[in-house]
Amino acid sequence: MGTKNKLKLFAACSLCIAVAAACTLAGCVQTEGEAGRAQSGGNENTVVSYVAEDSAVYSSTAEVVAAVADSVVEINTEAITTQWGMQYIVSGAGSGVIVGKSDNTYYIITNEHVVEDANDITVRLRGGEEFEANLVAGDDAADIAVVTITSEDELTLAQWGDSDDLQIGEDLIAIGNPLGSLGGTVTKGILSATERTIIVNDYEMTLLQTDTAINPGNSGGGLFNMRGQLIGIVNAKTSDEEVEGICFAIPANDARATFDDLVTYGYVYGRATLGIELAEGTISSGIGSSSSIVYVTAVADGTAEGTFELYDRIYKINGVEISSLSGYNSVLADISARDTVTVEVFRGSVSQGFFGSSITFAEESETFTVTAAQYIP
Repeated sequence: MGTKNKLKLFAACSLCIAVAAACTLAGCVQTEGEAGRAQSGGNENTVVSYVAEDSAVYSSTAEVVAAVADSVVEINTEAITTQWGMQYIVSGAGSGVIVGKSDNTYYIITNEHVVEDANDITVRLRGGEEFEANLVAGDDAADIAVVTITSEDELTLAQWGDSDDLQIGEDLIAIGNPLGSLGGTVTKGILSATERTIIVNDYEMTLLQTDTAINPGNSGGGLFNMRGQLIGIVNAKTSDEEVEGICFAIPANDARATFDDLVTYGYVYGRATLGIELAEGTISSGIGSSSSIVYVTAVADGTAEGTFELYDRIYKINGVEISSLSGYNSVLADISARDTVTVEVFRGSVSQGFFGSSITFAEESETFTVTAAQYIP
């Protein structure tokens, strides 16, 4: 495990292009998975993807770029938002990599934050062809989403590399459209570290670290080794102006596992939920001091009596004290669906005061057990 830092995801409002590798008969093996209950509502079918075997190292960056660029797509989105009673269309963009196919349907992996809340998704190939895309499914905690397009032409699929087999210091390549206006930019760096534990938008993620130049606009893009294999999905970087050369990517093995589940089930199999929505707050802990807390803002219908109630302050889960959303998500990540979970809460209620309403909590805590459910977006 590595150091813990708070990072921000790349803004999805800048367009990016990634690269991925074409599969050769000697360089990869074909795998198949059953596409089941996906959000796109498709029928069960066989999705083919490619996993790299031993293959030769390209002698130059130019050769890698020439080999992998056709499996790269641009993703443009439109979302409708409402502010002050007015509706606005917000445009966004990112990139994706074609990693699977079933007949004429092609499966593209990207970041969840690129396509999140999008009403329309458009995919543009390297050659300029554009397609309307369908969202299969996405997962916030993994920051991975899958979209599909249909094409009569044979498109290039990337090959998955083994991110567990990386060596610190090896060369890595990213190709993208930084700032949404510099398409085709090629950057190269090294693998700086593996298994960096990073807090990204309240979720703890274990990521690859690289000094490859990556900027807003690279969201959902690929990170590739000199064999032309996809070894990471770029999703975060440090935002401090004094920091350079610290960027992060989701390891390919993690991304592929999430991809397989999203295609097969429409969600990450085994991911737990306790059926509540939470918010962070503060509570006075003495004169001039306060402590961070997490409390319940919504409870799912059908929640058993004697368990969660609105405004509960989540004090401990399985004996671990909870003081932030990231802390809650980290504990939940170690829990599987159908596990029995012990929860300790302080009951809360809304009270009216001179300065308005506030939440007051009981002085005595209550403890109960609840069975974690399968998380389905």
